[in-house]
Amino acid sequence: MLKLNEKGFTLVEVLAAVLILSTVLTVTSAAVIVLMKTTQQNTDWNVNLRQVQNAGNWISRDALMAQVVDIDNPGVLLNLSWSDWEGNSFNVDYMLTEDHMLMRSLNGGTAELIAEYIVPAETVCDWQEEENKLIVTLTASLRGEDNGYTQTYEICPRPVARGG
Repeated sequence: MLKLNEKGFTLVEVLAAVLILSTVLTVTSAAVIVLMKTTQQNTDWNVNLRQVQNAGNWISRDALMAQVVDIDNPGVLLNLSWSDWEGNSFNVDYMLTEDHMLMRSLNGGTAELIAEYIVPAETVCDWQEEENKLIVTLTASLRGEDNGYTQTYEICPRPVARGG
C-alpha cells in the first residue's frame, strides 16, 4: 500500500521507458544480424580467394617451366610439357571435375586435388601464340552464388632453347 508521500511511475513514464528500450533493442538486434551475415560473407570470400590463389600458384609454377602448352586436349583443361636440364620429361594435366574440383596429374599418375569450388563455366585458358603467353582465368564460388572470387593469371613460359 502506498503512503501519501510515496509516488510510483505513471503510465506515461512506463510507456516511454518501454519505447526507449525497444528502440535500443531493435537497433542492437539489427547490428548483430548484419555483423553475423558479414562474417559469413567474409569467410566465404576468404575460402574462394584461397582456392583461386592455390590453383593459380600451381598452374603458374608449371606453366613457367612449360615448353609445350596445350589447351585443346579433350577432357583436360590444360596440358603442360617440358624437359629439365638432365633430359627428364614432365607432363602435367589439369582437369576440372563435375563437382568443381581442380585436379593435377603429373606424368599420368594419380590426380591430386589442387583447388575446390572452381566454377567450370567461368574458368578459361587461352594461349596467345604471338605473345608466348598463357592467360588463365579462374573463378571459385563456395556456395555457387554470385559472390565468387575471380582472378586472371598471365604467364609467359620459358623460351624453348633451339639448337643450331
